[in-house]
Amino acid sequence: MRKQLGTGKLFLLSLGDFSRAVLGGLLVTYMIKFFNVTESSGLPLLLPPALAGTLRGLSIVFDAVIDPWIASASDKSKNRQGRRIPFMRRAALPYALTCLLIFFPPDRAAPGILNIVWVMGMLLAYCLTQSLYQIPYQALQIEAVTDTRRRVFFYSIQSFNFVIGSAIIFALPVMVSAFRSEGLSALDAWQLSFGIFALVGCAALLVPAFIIREQDYVEPQESYLSLFKSFTATLGYRQFRVLVVAYLVMQTAFAFFNTAMLFYIDILLGLKESFATVVLGLSIVIGIFTYPLVNFIARRHGKKPLILAACAAYVLVYAGIYFYAPVSAFLGTAPVANAFLVSLAGPVTVGSVSCGFLIGILIAFPIACTNILPTAAFADIAQYDAIVSGVNKTGMFVAVRQFLLQFTQAAATAIVSCVMYIGSVNEYPTVYGTRLTALIACAVVFAALLLYSRYNDREIVSTIDDWNNRIIA
Repeated sequence: MRKQLGTGKLFLLSLGDFSRAVLGGLLVTYMIKFFNVTESSGLPLLLPPALAGTLRGLSIVFDAVIDPWIASASDKSKNRQGRRIPFMRRAALPYALTCLLIFFPPDRAAPGILNIVWVMGMLLAYCLTQSLYQIPYQALQIEAVTDTRRRVFFYSIQSFNFVIGSAIIFALPVMVSAFRSEGLSALDAWQLSFGIFALVGCAALLVPAFIIREQDYVEPQESYLSLFKSFTATLGYRQFRVLVVAYLVMQTAFAFFNTAMLFYIDILLGLKESFATVVLGLSIVIGIFTYPLVNFIARRHGKKPLILAACAAYVLVYAGIYFYAPVSAFLGTAPVANAFLVSLAGPVTVGSVSCGFLIGILIAFPIACTNILPTAAFADIAQYDAIVSGVNKTGMFVAVRQFLLQFTQAAATAIVSCVMYIGSVNEYPTVYGTRLTALIACAVVFAALLLYSRYNDREIVSTIDDWNNRIIA
């Protein structure tokens, strides 16, 4: 039996997810904001209006297509250093660099064809290098942590790093404001901030790639299946199909929130963009404090009840955003009198600020649950398959999930980018369109709740526990 990763090594292994949050956050949270400018942003128009979402959607489709090929190559690798680590080491630097270059189109004055070609090319290069790192990396996590209960603990650590990375990303507007106050133009301030975050993300990518010794923790078990047979066999488990469809639907709704968050804060509530940092910071702090509770309930009652509760909480949050006006009026129409709050949120009403705080409070629990439990459930299914079939195609399990997820994210990004402009007469997003994104997300996450209700992980977890007990015995 191979070595077990200690808590310190589990933390180091999860740092790649910190990078995933930082680098992915630059695109998911800020690409639409950076290229779909608002009147108050001060940014030049670098791409035609609403095109950024379309380009991002096309790149995600490309990413989805290449993921199974990379997974198959990783599963079949016979490298003496392991099947996963060599891919990660080669891809880390290009992964961070191509993410940064997306935001540096050559023509800083006009949204011409050169900028369109540049952004599209960098997006494709980013997707390729991201997959070369992330597919083997996520497979390594599944193979190195084999105990189902310790797996929930590990994915709690992973979620902690991912959430911290996501929180740090929302500090970027504060950094931009600081650079602008020093005299930099809006474009230079944004690009310099992107550069700093890309450097941080790159450093964290290198840690698991060079610190973790794969041979010490992973049993060598190669896959000799062809790409097509491996792909179709992965979809053969009914519980995997139920889980992946529910997960995709839920992630579509969450992609709506990530993409439109700054617009909810700015356009709907009338708060400063930088107040998004406060909202997400609040959700991070509360969410982290719920991690022990999530682990305790998952050990006692399984993952399913918590996932269903998380979906219900998302429904409540999205519905509240859609009905922000009556909610805000109910909470208070008087102007904010506190000078500190005014400095954070701007000269707004008590109701608007309260709505912002409520978003941060109410979304904390579902973020904690959905960052930990579905990923742990996917890892269980991949390990279950290796036990039952005798063929380790963990990379393909990751790729199939990513393959389908990328299409839903492409759709979500394109829909948000277009829906926000419904009724626009001045090339800026509208209140009606921004509200509509929340209503669509509410309906989508309710569908995820219904789908998750059909998932049953008891048999899978029981099989893995029996297998682990036989190995230890």
